[in-house]
Amino acid sequence: MTASAIGEITKPPPTPEGTVERNNRLITLVPGRATGPLVGGNLTLVTNLIGTPYEPDTRGRILFLEEIDEEPYRIDRMLTQLWLAGKLQDAAGIALGHFIDCYPKEFRASFPQTISLENVLRDRFIPLGKPTLYNLMFGHIRENAVLPIGATATLDATPKTLAINESAVE
Repeated sequence: MTASAIGEITKPPPTPEGTVERNNRLITLVPGRATGPLVGGNLTLVTNLIGTPYEPDTRGRILFLEEIDEEPYRIDRMLTQLWLAGKLQDAAGIALGHFIDCYPKEFRASFPQTISLENVLRDRFIPLGKPTLYNLMFGHIRENAVLPIGATATLDATPKTLAINESAVE
């Protein structure tokens, strides 16, 4: 709680061997750099705001999203709704946090193929060509970074960083 810039959000914690656990590895979906105010939150809640007076304005902003306990087909549906509303295209960059327990929950023999969460994210974000980094340390996790909505941030998906360029307090 200082008036200085927050700086880079925490990287995934290393294991005793100095590596990063597989489920914490940062993944660049689209390389590049973008700067803008932060907007976003939980994917389900952000999607539910579309068409209301509280609909987030993503124009020129870094859109951050995270989720918990949703199957990949539901995440695909919500991202498609954001895409159809122009929210993904308007964003300067996309910062994706942790998507906890977001895997297919039930096998059904009538489904010829089940798509993974990572496939959904790649299908939705790579065609946009916007800098996109996945698995940042925010969301429903113990080592959760707090992202101040409206603060200017720089997402650099190539070296895999998200930095808050200002203080969250005055």
